[in-house]
Amino acid sequence: MPQNFKPVTVGISGGSASGKTTLAAALAEALKEFSPVILHQDYYFRDWSEYPPEEREKVITANHPDAVRWEALLGHIRQLIARQPIKTPPEGTRAFARGDAPATIQPSDLVIVEGHLILWDAALRDLMDVKLFVDVEPHERVLRRLLRDVAQRGGDLEGAVAWYRRDVIPNFPVYTEPCKAYADIVVPFLDDNPVALQTLVAGLRDRIGNQHASIQPEM
Repeated sequence: MPQNFKPVTVGISGGSASGKTTLAAALAEALKEFSPVILHQDYYFRDWSEYPPEEREKVITANHPDAVRWEALLGHIRQLIARQPIKTPPEGTRAFARGDAPATIQPSDLVIVEGHLILWDAALRDLMDVKLFVDVEPHERVLRRLLRDVAQRGGDLEGAVAWYRRDVIPNFPVYTEPCKAYADIVVPFLDDNPVALQTLVAGLRDRIGNQHASIQPEM
């Protein structure tokens, strides 16, 4: 397949622990013939280094739009859409500060961006060909999150609950949940949803094929 057509860009949003990463991985696996690229919003969280440590603890957030290095995320998506490689992690992010290994990501026919804030930013929405919102009722999301943070990541239950109360509860209904209105498709994901996955895979494969077909052969 020629590499001169615009990649298809998919955005996956939804609340914390709703299954965004799981859905992104499932789409990438089902469409692996297009060598999909997945960008995780969490890798673009700012490091808050401009604040001294005592102030940082008061302002740090992961659920308010201020948490994201939007210029870096938007820049990388635009580069991938222009069929240019990107280098990660970008400076000024938590990933860069903790010393994540540098990597070069090559362009792809399919770019998947996942994160609970990605539909909040209008400029980012404009770059998306398909916008998905993964919908799971709040109690299930809370249970999943606590299991993930404590059982899987070895965190402290009290600390996980305190963070959820401080950062997730006040910000989710303001910055994430209302963005469901921007989604092209709302995906229920209480359990595995093979019908939704099959439908999305077929639609994306068709869309990529149409992008390819729209390119006129050079004379």
